[in-house]
Amino acid sequence: MWQQARKGDTKAFEQLYAYSVTALSNQAFRILKDREQVKDIIQDVFISLYLRREEIAADVNINGYLNNAVKYKVSNLLRNKLLKENHHQVLIRQAWQQEVVQPVQLEQHELKNQIARSINTLPLKCREVFMLSYYGNMGYKAIAQEMGISVKTVEKHMSKALQVLRRELKAEHHLGMLLIGMSVYMGI
Repeated sequence: MWQQARKGDTKAFEQLYAYSVTALSNQAFRILKDREQVKDIIQDVFISLYLRREEIAADVNINGYLNNAVKYKVSNLLRNKLLKENHHQVLIRQAWQQEVVQPVQLEQHELKNQIARSINTLPLKCREVFMLSYYGNMGYKAIAQEMGISVKTVEKHMSKALQVLRRELKAEHHLGMLLIGMSVYMGI
């Protein structure tokens, strides 16, 4: 049959198709479980066979050749499907992360602004002590020496600054995020 189909005999080619199609379809269906995909694969295999019939050796085991062609097509389909699914999952994950990250970034930005506004409401000496402590990473003793005041006075200013900040941020419902925000704002 293959010898005649190879020479262009369409009846022989149709017979080869009729003889092979059921076994090849079953082979592909066991893996894909989709009749439409199986039909497409079988059609592609036989079109390719017909177009390449003169290139394929006359003594080739045509059943083995067709089995391998179907396996190859099924493997390619599964690989492409997996790549597409992975790509979709990556896109979905990126979109989800963007949806989560943007509000968090906006919330952090808003919190930073609120902290800055709250700091600006502090009395001058209080604000200086707070800024030197948190932004200058200075200890109370170093701040006292820098400002020419006692350590006790530095402690009182810090205590007052933290009370004001707590009150201001609590009013804005940010108390729970105060420490996080402070570290984010200060880049710690």
